[in-house]
Amino acid sequence: MKPFRHLRVLALLVSSSFPAWGWVDFLPVNGPVPAPAPVLGKQLFVPNNITTIPALKLNRRSKAEHFALKDGSIYFGELAGFDAQKGFLWKHPYITPDLRVSPEHAQYIQLGQRETPANSRNHNCQITLANGDALSGELKSLSDGKLTLSTWYGGELQLKQTALKTLVPGFKALKDLYQGPKSVRDWTFYDSSSGQYLKALSADATAEEVEKKSKKLNLSNGAWKLKDQTFEARRSQARVGRNFENLPNSLRYDFNVHWTGYLNLYVNFLTDNLNSYSSGNAYCLRINTSYAYLYRYKLKNGAGNGRNVGSNVRINLNTLGNHARFSIRVDRKKNSIALFVNEKFIKHWDDAQNDPLPNDSKGLMFTTMSSNPVTLSQIGLSEWNGKIPGGNNVTEQQGDQDFILFANEDSMSGKMISIAEGKMTFETPFAKLPIPLENITRVNLAKSTTELLPARTIRAVMRNGQGSISGELVRWEDGRISLKSPYFGEASFVDSIFQSIEFSVKPIETSRRQPPSQGLKPVPVRRQLRQNILPQIELQQLER
Repeated sequence: MKPFRHLRVLALLVSSSFPAWGWVDFLPVNGPVPAPAPVLGKQLFVPNNITTIPALKLNRRSKAEHFALKDGSIYFGELAGFDAQKGFLWKHPYITPDLRVSPEHAQYIQLGQRETPANSRNHNCQITLANGDALSGELKSLSDGKLTLSTWYGGELQLKQTALKTLVPGFKALKDLYQGPKSVRDWTFYDSSSGQYLKALSADATAEEVEKKSKKLNLSNGAWKLKDQTFEARRSQARVGRNFENLPNSLRYDFNVHWTGYLNLYVNFLTDNLNSYSSGNAYCLRINTSYAYLYRYKLKNGAGNGRNVGSNVRINLNTLGNHARFSIRVDRKKNSIALFVNEKFIKHWDDAQNDPLPNDSKGLMFTTMSSNPVTLSQIGLSEWNGKIPGGNNVTEQQGDQDFILFANEDSMSGKMISIAEGKMTFETPFAKLPIPLENITRVNLAKSTTELLPARTIRAVMRNGQGSISGELVRWEDGRISLKSPYFGEASFVDSIFQSIEFSVKPIETSRRQPPSQGLKPVPVRRQLRQNILPQIELQQLER
């Protein structure tokens, strides 16, 4: 046997005697590494059922800018220009003159990193279209068959109601407390390779001080690094965290995670120690590829003591393409915590022990427990309405009528008429009902007939699984892409929100919804819905 094989066998034997979560990076392995749950003091209870989570639609191409032809050829470089008649002008570092590429022969363009505008933010309202596109914005109104959506990346869009498949209003009179990360100034970093800390800078820190801190991070080997509003770590025990002021009693932490191989991430929230995940007062959600655990840490006599909160939940992240959006929602008064993955409700924990956290427990911290590369993006902190789903399994399938799913898990069928001033007018066999948007979880629009969009339609895919927009490419200049579509007419979008442009898009079917021919069918309305969701409507009117 060759010496290398002896070493590999020895390494496998040694690694098998340690917990897999600490040694998953010991040898290169193709694909995710199956690892048992870690054992801390005693064997933890693991439920048998696995929660199915919807995957975000992402591609895993090289992040470097390049375009691919339909024959499989790939050219790296950068986009130099676009002409609607002549096609794309592509600059290749080793080819002169620049290449002229016809859209007819292109398969896709993968866009490199572009600077994200300062006004970028996460929007509340989410919609999907009949062709599978998805986009987000702030819901303004719906009238005369057109939905008005305000976006930071495309301005105000007028979308045909007949093009909608689902609508998540996302209306809330709640505050967004943080969106980022945008700067290293407010974050504390720990370099696990040197044991050094880089503390948060003061609010009035100069640009030179911020730049100096950024350079130190970029030169480190074991710290989270910030690039294009994304944290990235490649070493175990790297930590990054920050404190927040004026936290509400009900709040939510949201963040995107992308990982390679095996994920093992600790998320401390409501913590008073940004230097350790275990020596302080905090909750700690431990996430790996197969399980999620919740711990409560308490500082006692100068030492951290941890306990498991409730039961653990078994999840399967291997099916998600190594990318997911996590949401931790907390009711501090009730000691109640809920976990969502890709907006799917996963688990609810009630901390039964009456053990309140100190007033200065206001921090959020991420610790990677594996040397596999992991990134964090779109970190958000906001108020939360405190509502936890109770198990309504209604899907996004469309029926003969529009369908509303309410926040209290009730539902109703009918026809969506208009949206204005935070209320939706919804027609039922009983009446036209004014329904507050804050009470609506989702609307599924009715099935419709279809027509084909032009064969030259391209699809612009947004970064980090935020959605996509299809249309005919009209212009691409000065950092903006103009698309023309029967959905929204012609609109101009900031190109930094897109990660790729897909040309091999088949003719797309778009909706052309017909009004119900036999009127609206009566649907039972439960008294709970009448009392909690529709207080304005007289019960006698609904019961006719």
